[in-house]
Amino acid sequence: MGNEIIPYDQIQRPNPVIMEAEIIQQVQVEDEDPDHWRIKKVLKKSDVDGSSRLLIGRNRVLTHIVSFFTNDPSEFCQNNEGLRVRVFDVNTRTEHMLTLKKWKTKSFVLLDKWKKHFMNRRKLKENDEVGLRWDVNSSRLEFTVLRRHQHEE
Repeated sequence: MGNEIIPYDQIQRPNPVIMEAEIIQQVQVEDEDPDHWRIKKVLKKSDVDGSSRLLIGRNRVLTHIVSFFTNDPSEFCQNNEGLRVRVFDVNTRTEHMLTLKKWKTKSFVLLDKWKKHFMNRRKLKENDEVGLRWDVNSSRLEFTVLRRHQHEE
């Protein structure tokens, strides 16, 4: 029974239109799910002032990013240059090149145009909440604004 020969014209193939629609729907659900954002950060003053960098906690990077690069976390970002990463803004559908670097304090920062491409362009302020996640399929970091803080004018 398991070794039957089925004529080629009788093989049922998946409908590519339906498959693509299912994939698109899955991606949209993931973008809308706030729990899908593995790294959440309420922006501090130092993230949105003239420092031009986003500080990301060591444990968050080790848990949610490093495992995609190496089995030995102590090897990650050991050089002084850091790691160039593509950062995709899922809200505006734009992609930017930044550098993920480990400081001597072992915390991680996103540098190189953080201020221009994210802070200024997205008008980020202290106490806004952002989300980050590593997209395995596209090999890039994804970014979103999860919540805007009500700022006094």
